[in-house]
Amino acid sequence: ERRYRRGSWDGSEWEVIMDEVKQRVAELSVESGKHMSKKAKKEQRQTFREFMSTIVDDESPNEVVAFRGGQMTLNNWREIIQLNFIRHCLQSGFQVQLMTNATLQAIFGSDGRILNSAANMSQLEKRLVMSKTSDASKQAYNQRNKRRKSKNARQNMFLEEEG
Repeated sequence: ERRYRRGSWDGSEWEVIMDEVKQRVAELSVESGKHMSKKAKKEQRQTFREFMSTIVDDESPNEVVAFRGGQMTLNNWREIIQLNFIRHCLQSGFQVQLMTNATLQAIFGSDGRILNSAANMSQLEKRLVMSKTSDASKQAYNQRNKRRKSKNARQNMFLEEEG
């Protein structure tokens, strides 16, 4: 359960502080500068827009982590911050640790049996299912290309109608 709700600080000593926080977060959500790369600016704006939506609109954040065994959905800031910290510490070993480490599974509330379903497969089965040359991978690739082409065609059709 959430400790604070939107507007719960109205009329309290926290109202002035929350107004200042809202103002600063709004400034940071559109801030730009020559010292930051395009990617860093984009990430900063996105992060502070998410903060703004949480503070102003009382919307919970939502982040989906996809990996070979499936996906995991995080629905609050505590879990997202924990995820980012653990990702930073483990770097490229994050997914392996998530699949094998009971402590991480407990932190994120994931089921190790589901995550490790691929571990019970033989090398041949893994290659047939997970390889880039597997039928499933080829089908996903073809579907993705088909969606891209149809999206492109819709955009081009829209532009032709305007002109």
